[in-house]
Amino acid sequence: MISGYGSAATLNQLQRKLETLSNNIANAHTVGFKGRSVSFSDVLSSEYTNQPNESRSTPHGLRVGTGARTSLTALSMTQGSIQETERALDFALTEPNVFFTIATSEGQRLTRDGTFYFSETGGGLSLVTKNGDPVLGANGQPITLPQSTTSVRLESTGLIAELADGTEQVIPTFGLTEIERPQALEAVGENQFLYQLDDAAFLQAGDDQVMQKALEQSNVDISQEMTQLIATQRQIQLQARAFTFSDDMAGLVNNIRR
Repeated sequence: MISGYGSAATLNQLQRKLETLSNNIANAHTVGFKGRSVSFSDVLSSEYTNQPNESRSTPHGLRVGTGARTSLTALSMTQGSIQETERALDFALTEPNVFFTIATSEGQRLTRDGTFYFSETGGGLSLVTKNGDPVLGANGQPITLPQSTTSVRLESTGLIAELADGTEQVIPTFGLTEIERPQALEAVGENQFLYQLDDAAFLQAGDDQVMQKALEQSNVDISQEMTQLIATQRQIQLQARAFTFSDDMAGLVNNIRR
């Protein structure tokens, strides 16, 4: 029955890898999405002493593992490809550990999705995400624009609001958050992250960190994910068959006792 316990434990952990791979594939076309990878390690092994036998060619000590477990789920921060969109409110981050900072009902969150929109608020306009969450500027406050703003452009000096009368107005540029330890990021859904450590740096965006009229695509490699998905399914089939064999052997032992 030891082999059955090991197979059952491994099946449970392989299911977690399958879920991670499925999530990566499902978000392969999500703007700014970062994929995850799963690593495994052996569970504690037990050592059994075999009966002495002079004709035995194997050592008397027998180590039996009890399966595998998920040891690490790592976030991949590799840069996704940049796709030009020709839309003025699309912004792509060009550095891997930098995030847009947004304000949500649950507090500040981080995102790599630079698909923004105008939203009317209090006689003016605000720059918001697709969920309506305000985008924070370099001053830590939501980015607001005059009511007559028709478009914005990003320059080295910051964001420039183009008004309907042909004039321009400088507004606070994006407030970015640079993360030193990306693996400490907590995914909270909606392609957003939460970071609770103190080593995050809040900085002002420059045109060397943000590209306008472009979006960063997901860094998920579909071919690699599909290869791992097939390999994981084969591993699940192998462990399920091992569990079935162990159950059959236990049944034979019970019948012999009778």
